[in-house]
Amino acid sequence: MSSPLFVLSHMRSYSSLLSHVLGSHPEIDGYCETHLRYRFAFELWRLRSKVKRLTGEPLRGRYVLDKILHNYPVARGILASPRTRAIFLLREPADVVQSIIHMGTHLDPLEQNTNVEQVTSYYQARLRRLAELAPVLGERAAFLPSEALLTSTDEALAFLRAFLELSQPLERRYRSFAKTGEPGFGDPSPAIRSGEIGARSSRHAHVAVPESLIERVRAAHIACVEACHQYCVSMRATPRGREQSMPQGELASAG
Repeated sequence: MSSPLFVLSHMRSYSSLLSHVLGSHPEIDGYCETHLRYRFAFELWRLRSKVKRLTGEPLRGRYVLDKILHNYPVARGILASPRTRAIFLLREPADVVQSIIHMGTHLDPLEQNTNVEQVTSYYQARLRRLAELAPVLGERAAFLPSEALLTSTDEALAFLRAFLELSQPLERRYRSFAKTGEPGFGDPSPAIRSGEIGARSSRHAHVAVPESLIERVRAAHIACVEACHQYCVSMRATPRGREQSMPQGELASAG
């Protein structure tokens, strides 16, 4: 039976991009959000069944993927299982807030995603939950800053390949799937249909966000990043500011 692989993140984190890259690899099935609630172990069988429906293909890989962006329940027993693997993906707060509001206004109209208070509350609560999950998963989870997918692509993909022990490299180019670009399953913007990792434009009208709210989400982001670095296998910035995967021998001291 394939092992569960969870992309644990928040909205507008490039998680659709990462999930498409992962799902295009022959050892990984799945590419989007299934919105399952993992209260019991048998939900993993439901995950396999739902991924088969969403891809329209038989399962072929070592991993079956789900992307979780909201505080849905996930049983501790599933997270603590030796078979479970996860990737924490976190994007800088100011960009996230602006991107969610832009999405809620222009791409996937939802009132809750146009309200600054609600958006910052969602993001803050999600980061707190992710920080709680980091010690549960420990070194069965990898931490990747979202920006590294775009600015240090080769290093990021090599890091994830090594972490997941994949026999073939992860590629910059990725497939389109049945639900690619559909609201509710991932990124609804045209960029996800490009089929290749590249620069993402953030040129859209910015919304004024009170500094008090920005400070709150910055604090939550810092705490979550620190938890991921302390407990999980992470990419580190070099003195030049580039991201690189840590050598295998240093993983044990990555705290």
